Amino acid sequence: MRRIEVKQLDYDLTPVGGLALVGHYLKALGPQWTALERALPVRAGVSNSDVLRSYLGLLAQGKSDFDAVENYRGDKFFKESLGIGLLPSSPTLRQRLDGQAQALFEHVPGMIERLLGSQRPDYGVLPCGWLPLDVDTFAHGLVIQ
Repeated sequence: MRRIEVKQLDYDLTPVGGLALVGHYLKALGPQWTALERALPVRAGVSNSDVLRSYLGLLAQGKSDFDAVENYRGDKFFKESLGIGLLPSSPTLRQRLDGQAQALFEHVPGMIERLLGSQRPDYGVLPCGWLPLDVDTFAHGLVIQ
């Protein structure tokens, strides 16, 4: 049987390394974050953009429970990778998303449009020269007899 060796490293490892990619795309939304802060200003405390960034970070990790944000309280990488200035507590996250969900999520379509509009995907062409295309369809009001 192979011997297991446990070492203390001089740097921290994080299981949320994929958030660096998520954070990269969130940083591209600078104008949208500014528009969000202007439309929904906060007098003091956690900004609305920090609330959304925190929740997006949780969703990217497969966690939709507001209390899961407490697990990242001391995680410097979580905050820095997502560009979070002040990490909200779970009650703040819950109250803000419950109370202002409609107003906050009115800004989401513009964010999605900016992210998708800035990408130039290479779909690739098959060796025969055809472009593969996946189309989902839905038939509404169709009666089969």
